[in-house]
Amino acid sequence: MRDEIAEGLRYVFGHPYLKNIAACTATFNFFGSLWSAVLLVYAVRVLDLRPAVIGLAFTISNVGALLAAFTSGRISRWLGVGRTIIAASVLGGPMFLVAAFAPHGTAALAVLGPAMLVGAFTNVLYNVTQVSLRQTITPGRIQGRMNSVMRFIVWGTIPLGALLGGALGTWLGLKETLIIGGIGCCLPFLPVLFSPVRSIGDMPEPIEGDDVLVDSLLADAAALTLEQSKT
Repeated sequence: MRDEIAEGLRYVFGHPYLKNIAACTATFNFFGSLWSAVLLVYAVRVLDLRPAVIGLAFTISNVGALLAAFTSGRISRWLGVGRTIIAASVLGGPMFLVAAFAPHGTAALAVLGPAMLVGAFTNVLYNVTQVSLRQTITPGRIQGRMNSVMRFIVWGTIPLGALLGGALGTWLGLKETLIIGGIGCCLPFLPVLFSPVRSIGDMPEPIEGDDVLVDSLLADAAALTLEQSKT
């Protein structure tokens, strides 16, 4: 098992696309969970929102997620895979800052609703595109190892962010914590922007041949990245 784990780690951290996508997603999950840890408390105690209003805000956000599920394929084909990943991570981040500056009472729904809709849309658009890319550039033999490494990295930051969010909410205040989380959510695009991911146009064809060695796959990925950067 140690050899298989090592192979998955070497593939993810050696791949010019996967390591930067992992950094982007892990950063977003960390600050997003920090933000989420105090959101409901802030909505009830500071914005004075009733449960029905909070529920309606989340319902609106799910509309954005549903729209992204139906349109993400067309958007990535039109905009390009790399640009879609970057655009989704850029546009989604500022939406998390909105909650800290929403007005009190039911009027907050007019601000939170659209912001949560756009945030959910970009989140699903990003995830559908990057997960599809991960699956196409990884042969079936190491799909499980690649996904386990990616999940460990990008989900491993969630409890850390939630724990820090609760602590900051107690020490600094709820609004201040939302602002910190919102600013942090504006940063995850940097690893993919300044990486070969930005040069990906069409979705690559799935890799054939499950017996291909990891070192050969990484060498091919590096060569493809160099070719795309030249064009």
